[in-house]
Amino acid sequence: MRHMSNGSVTSQPIPSFLINPNPKYPFREAIAKLPMNGIHTICEEAKCPNRGECLPQHGTISIMVMGSICTRGCPFCAVTTGRPKPLDETEPQKVVDIAKALNVRYLVMTSPNRDELVDGGASQFVKIVTALREFNPALKIEILVPDFEGKEASFQVLLQNPPDVIAHDLQTIPRLYGPIRPGAKYDRSLNLFRWFKANADSSKVMLKAGLMVGFGETEAEVKEILKDAAEAGVKFFTIGQYLKPPGSTLEVTEYVPLERYASWTEYGKEIGMTVQASPLTRSSYLADRLASAKA
Repeated sequence: MRHMSNGSVTSQPIPSFLINPNPKYPFREAIAKLPMNGIHTICEEAKCPNRGECLPQHGTISIMVMGSICTRGCPFCAVTTGRPKPLDETEPQKVVDIAKALNVRYLVMTSPNRDELVDGGASQFVKIVTALREFNPALKIEILVPDFEGKEASFQVLLQNPPDVIAHDLQTIPRLYGPIRPGAKYDRSLNLFRWFKANADSSKVMLKAGLMVGFGETEAEVKEILKDAAEAGVKFFTIGQYLKPPGSTLEVTEYVPLERYASWTEYGKEIGMTVQASPLTRSSYLADRLASAKA
């Protein structure tokens, strides 16, 4: 794949394997019928290419709680950076209403970074999980959490009523954290997994990590991250191609070839981890299937 002098992929059609053929209108129609009441879907906020597939075909949805304003400004992200609004005390019931209206079987919940809050929003996650459990004990819940600035007190809060899966995105390789994930630290994110590995019941709470590729990382560098994550207790790992969403400033460096994803998937098996790696994979893509798989 040829590259431009500025490091971005040459202007050419996106490879066909990066286009999800499922029409997006069923998702838009389903969401339009709901009183979202200020709740946003990460499907729409991140302009996910799979939003025409997950809800209509699999009964899964990813929502963003605690507002749509982030206290950090990562260049790959389309979420607005600024001063967030106060937490909504009625948000747990609003999330329940959405899960009920859509008959969701597997719900992924994430949030922007809320570094201005003492616990980073951990207690709000717990309140929502508790409300969802009361509504439907059979509902599977995954929370995709920020790093909480490494505060173990915040980690402890999540265990008051833990979800089925605790996920956290490493986003990129350590070498590229400066330009891609400013404000975050690779080892701090690994320490989050190490803490839950040591303190959570692994039979009830599974750990999941995610990575974007297409920034010039090598196959070996990604394998090193998989190894680090496995040692930290991660059982599920997602790897997918970065596609620049509207509003972001970070360009795509490379369209990663299919054989590289296959290599990472096989390496995951070798180290006892279930890796879902494909061009269209996102943190929550087919999350229900991944969570039911065994490494």
